[in-house]
Amino acid sequence: MIDKEIWAEALNLAKDQLRHGKVHFSELEVVTKSIYEKLDSLRCGPVIDITAEPMKQIEAQRHEKTRKCVRCALCGAEYKTLTKKHLASHGLTREEYMQKFDVKKKDMSVKVARKTTSGEDNPLKQMQMVMKEFSVARGEVKKFVTDKGFDGLKGLAAAAKEKNVGIIELLQGSAESKKK
Repeated sequence: MIDKEIWAEALNLAKDQLRHGKVHFSELEVVTKSIYEKLDSLRCGPVIDITAEPMKQIEAQRHEKTRKCVRCALCGAEYKTLTKKHLASHGLTREEYMQKFDVKKKDMSVKVARKTTSGEDNPLKQMQMVMKEFSVARGEVKKFVTDKGFDGLKGLAAAAKEKNVGIIELLQGSAESKKK
């Protein structure tokens, strides 16, 4: 027995094939029967070969601390410090996280290496020296240095280092060259 609904759908699909030039008019009946048979076989659903895939070993979540960062055991995000705010996004407090993953307080953050400068390399010391030597107010130091032809205190320090002289000598030299 022919299902009229499937036959109508098959005929419409065959006509579409005819309109687009994929099928010649003389083949319309054969193509319609072929489409009908395919649609009828799909009515019950396709035959699918189902075989179970082997179980993949899921790596347990773990907290990890490296020299550069701390990796959250829950989401894998890397931070310098696992903050309360981040852990709250997982619905945990800092103490609960530390207990759950057996983490010590010292392993919740990494030390950030900071380069500290001292002596004449310290920008604050350089600013103080310029203020004292040239009687410049603190808020005017940057303008004073740029007026002398340098790109701020960093540019002044770099130029002084390159010429192997102090910043005051360099500023005094640029003041003398401007007078000439």
